Amino acid sequence: MRTARDCRIALATCSLWLLLPAAGRCADDTAAMPLDSFPTETIAVETRSARRHTFTAWRAETPAQREQGLMYVKSMGDEQAMIFVYAPAQHVAMWMKNTLLPLDMLFVDDRGCVVTVKEHATPGSLDTIDAPGPVALVVELNGGTAAGRDIRVGDRVVRPAAHWPKGADTPCTRSR
Repeated sequence: MRTARDCRIALATCSLWLLLPAAGRCADDTAAMPLDSFPTETIAVETRSARRHTFTAWRAETPAQREQGLMYVKSMGDEQAMIFVYAPAQHVAMWMKNTLLPLDMLFVDDRGCVVTVKEHATPGSLDTIDAPGPVALVVELNGGTAAGRDIRVGDRVVRPAAHWPKGADTPCTRSR
């Protein structure tokens, strides 16, 4: 025979099971920080063909900002980017979970040299995207930007306001 207490426990348990999927969606959808809460700075990609491309970049430097990145962003201007800052340089693996835009990713070592370029990363993909060694910066650009502006391994990324990298006069020696 069920008591009133048993019914309350059953009702609470059923309610909890019904609310859990919604709670998960809320955590994913509403926990995202607005991009205007990220600090911004100007970065430049200096190509070995003597071109300089400037972008206004959102800077992800905290673990929470790096975890979110460009998730849920529906569009980005041609002159916009996101940078992920790692000090000290470290092995970094990225993915495209909840990312709606195709992106080009530049993996940059502590000398500012582009060491890996991943073009047209697939939106929503859980595949790992990484560089073979430690990086100090990852730059995300709209998909197609790297090819369209001839950005390649061996080019340099600079952050003028941060006076980074320190050894910007050291050439990036990778061949094109």
